[in-house]
Amino acid sequence: MTGLSLPALDGRSPLGFLAALGVLRLVVEHTGHPARLAFSRQDCTAVLHNAHPDIDTLVEDLAAVVASIPDGGVLSQVAVDFPPPGTSPDKLRLTRKEFTAYARQVTAADGLAAERWLGVLVTDLSTDDKGRIDISPYAAPSGQQSTRTMLTKPLIEVRKNPIPLREALVAWRRYPGISGEYLDHRVLFNKADAADGKSAERGVPGATWLALMAYPLLRTTAAGGEPMSTCWQDLGDRAGRRMVYPLWSSPLDIPAVQAVLSHPVLAGVSTGAAPAAATLLSIFWIGHAARRRIPKRDFAGVLVPVNNPTRPLAPVRRGRGRAAAR
Repeated sequence: MTGLSLPALDGRSPLGFLAALGVLRLVVEHTGHPARLAFSRQDCTAVLHNAHPDIDTLVEDLAAVVASIPDGGVLSQVAVDFPPPGTSPDKLRLTRKEFTAYARQVTAADGLAAERWLGVLVTDLSTDDKGRIDISPYAAPSGQQSTRTMLTKPLIEVRKNPIPLREALVAWRRYPGISGEYLDHRVLFNKADAADGKSAERGVPGATWLALMAYPLLRTTAAGGEPMSTCWQDLGDRAGRRMVYPLWSSPLDIPAVQAVLSHPVLAGVSTGAAPAAATLLSIFWIGHAARRRIPKRDFAGVLVPVNNPTRPLAPVRRGRGRAAAR
């Protein structure tokens, strides 16, 4: 069993972890390779097994997936108008009755592919204060962002050329004006952070697109009246809702990855070294991440790695040089 190292996909970063899952799904579902995913015990980076001999051929196949998305669309294997086009208000945020009708319509047209996307993007098991179905905690819409635009913006960048896809796998480069869909807290740059002295969000478009492509491997339900997706847990009053996820060393296929991500051995586990019971699954490290609010902005915030299992997050600091982007 051969393994291809993906050195830029560090599983200790939520974005790197999700992007690795995205690579696995795209390779298995679009190339026919019986790929398996593991993480290095030495540096926690992703290793893809049973697939490509080198980065070049992997990037070619990922670029082919991008090319398969029809003009006017944002996803492969579904209609061009899924999710519904438009900015905020998000046309996927429907009442339960409206959503039932919409879900029947799109699954009749696009089958399992649409069902899997709907099953992670939204849930009708809980609603917001306007009676609309809830969105996944993986989403943090800001301003006029909608589910559609969340999927559109990274796609635009990887459609231009395959360079951001290669960079996502081997060495991240940050591009101005890329929000990273707030899966990456390091997008926040103020004037003191930026070499050009300009305040702008700087994201990694290739890694962001790959992370979004992982979503059909996940599911969104609800717990205690709040939406809860695969890997997310409510750790109580002090810690709140967090993404709790494992890194494992044995190469796993998609069904095995999904089983590990939802395994009860992860309930309430702390960050760092895996508990003894989890090591039986080849899990060697546990990561926590949570949303951190940004002062003067009204949205859920950026997804930040958390080292302390119980300490609540402090707000993001502004105007403090590079510390503000860490």
